[in-house]
Amino acid sequence: MADRHFDLIVIGGGPAGYVGAIRAAQLGMSVCCVERAKLGGVCLNWGCIPTKALLANAELQEKLADADAWGLEFQKLSVNWDKVIGRSRGVADKLNKGVAFLFKKNKITHEVAHAKIVRGRSAAEPCAVELYDCKVQEELTHAPATPAKAPRETITATNVLIATGSVARELPFAKFDGDRIIGAREAMTLGEIPKSMVIIGAGAIGMEFAYFYHTFGTKVTVVEMMPRILPVEDDDVSAALTKIYKKAGMDLRTSTTTTAVQKTKTGVKVTVAPFMDGRADESKKETLQADRVLLAVGVKGRYDGLFDDALGVETVKDHIKTDYEPGMTEPKPLTYATTVEGVYAVGDVIGPPWLAHVASEEAILCVERLAGHDPIPIDYSVIPGCTYCHPQVASVGFTERALKEQGLKKGEDYEIGSFSLQSHGKAIAAHANVGLIKIIKGLPRGEILGAHLVCDQATELISEMGLVRRLEATTEELIVTVHAHPTMYEALHEAALAAEGRVIHA
Repeated sequence: MADRHFDLIVIGGGPAGYVGAIRAAQLGMSVCCVERAKLGGVCLNWGCIPTKALLANAELQEKLADADAWGLEFQKLSVNWDKVIGRSRGVADKLNKGVAFLFKKNKITHEVAHAKIVRGRSAAEPCAVELYDCKVQEELTHAPATPAKAPRETITATNVLIATGSVARELPFAKFDGDRIIGAREAMTLGEIPKSMVIIGAGAIGMEFAYFYHTFGTKVTVVEMMPRILPVEDDDVSAALTKIYKKAGMDLRTSTTTTAVQKTKTGVKVTVAPFMDGRADESKKETLQADRVLLAVGVKGRYDGLFDDALGVETVKDHIKTDYEPGMTEPKPLTYATTVEGVYAVGDVIGPPWLAHVASEEAILCVERLAGHDPIPIDYSVIPGCTYCHPQVASVGFTERALKEQGLKKGEDYEIGSFSLQSHGKAIAAHANVGLIKIIKGLPRGEILGAHLVCDQATELISEMGLVRRLEATTEELIVTVHAHPTMYEALHEAALAAEGRVIHA
């Protein structure tokens, strides 16, 4: 029996894989998507989407707990934890079925299997991929997979697109055990609300779960080695969120490193110490006790068992190497080709920024170029970043810290416009008048170099600032764009006015 042949084999069914597969099918390619777990990948099943369902519950819980401020009264507020978790899982299941429907609609072959690339393309032969039956423990953060010893089939393709995503990092002294030392997946499905939790890492994942569990009554301690929470965000935004969360009673330990994690009969002991000048001050170490510890210390590319070293796919710093370079600030016409002919890679597996919306866009551009098109390159300096705690955090472009590191000076090379939500009409009406919006404009032209938000609906507002920056618009152009009243969007207008020294409502 001859091997089945396709124009494109996509390995991975997440935001990069399924979107790339659909776009390739739209362009007339015969496509096979191989996914060893559920379609939708981590994002749809165990990340972006189900966590937002949980966070929506937390926001509602936060409002109901403050019902008196809204003029609402009821006798007792209780939480049905099973239903909270069940709603989140139901959302993921619904969208998973939606991707399967889109595959059928676009006539995409879907194989549930572990894929292994055994041959790149040559003048004589196409790429070859072995398919293995595989068991995956999806409910565990490291999602261990056990492929069969022998492949069930070999399929071939003109090109192969790797879109296998990423996997959570562990600490040398703290490995996921699915019980006391957990990651995001376990945190999404805990059987009960823990009384206490230590979260190691104050990035987006860490702070989202910190907000979620704190809102439902867990005593949360966040440990972060960097001097501030959300270290990649602008300093003013991090400081504003820190103030809000400390006032709410959350324990935030910045400039603090974790040196040991020990499981006990009833929970965990986490040893921490001040972190200064690149080292831990062991003389001031402290032991924290909690029911559970959540590791949120970043991710790395997932390509376990995807190919043998002999194939020649080059990797760098736990990611697959392509012509994309992390940190690119100028748009370039990339192919996303690996070091093996006919094999391409996109999304988290090729490195930061580890964002689903970037992964999807990379996949679209890659397959469009394979189809002979000349798509507009991604401008990686105009990628919005979002954290869905409450208040939300969102940003696009350069932080003020990054500009200073480049040698730029305030008042000479750039200016700041900052607007507090305390006096914003729509925010006050919605009982959400905390946070700020900060716009950085370049001098002398006034182009917007960066926008940084910590406020209600920040993750919705940021797209306007992304468009403004993509079009190289100025603060003056943002100002003369009439914003509807009353809306949260008016706060962007006020921040632009502040950058020009003529803010109205402050």
